[in-house]
Amino acid sequence: MKSLFYCLLNGFGVFYYGRVIEGLALWEGTKHQYPLYDTLAMGIQMMVFTYILGRVDSQGRTFVDVWADSSAKSRLHSAFLSVAGIVVIGHAVYLSVFAPHLATKVMGLVTVGPAEQLFEGVPNQPL
Repeated sequence: MKSLFYCLLNGFGVFYYGRVIEGLALWEGTKHQYPLYDTLAMGIQMMVFTYILGRVDSQGRTFVDVWADSSAKSRLHSAFLSVAGIVVIGHAVYLSVFAPHLATKVMGLVTVGPAEQLFEGVPNQPL
C-alpha cells in the first residue's frame, strides 16, 4: 500500500522523472511519467527493513540484537553495535536499490523523456 501511495505521490505531484527506461514506466513521454522499477525497488527495500526489524526471537530481539549481544562485553557496547549493524545493513540495502538506477543511467538505457517542459522557465536536460 505504501508503494502505491509513493507511486501516486511521485507520479502526480511532487516529483518529475526526466528520463525513464522505455517500456518500464507508466505514462511514458509525458510530464507525469513514472518508472515502475522505482516502486518495485522501494517496495523491496521496505520489505527487507520490515523483515530485519520485525522478525524477533522469543525474547523480542532481532537477529542484529542477538549478534550484538554475542559480540559485545557490555550492554552499552551491545547497543552501539546494534545501531551500527542496522545502519550498515540499511546502507547496503539502499545501495542495492540505487545501484541498478545508476547502472541504467551510465549504460544509456534511460532514454524516454517528456515531450513537454517539466518546470516553467527551466529547460529540460538534453538527451
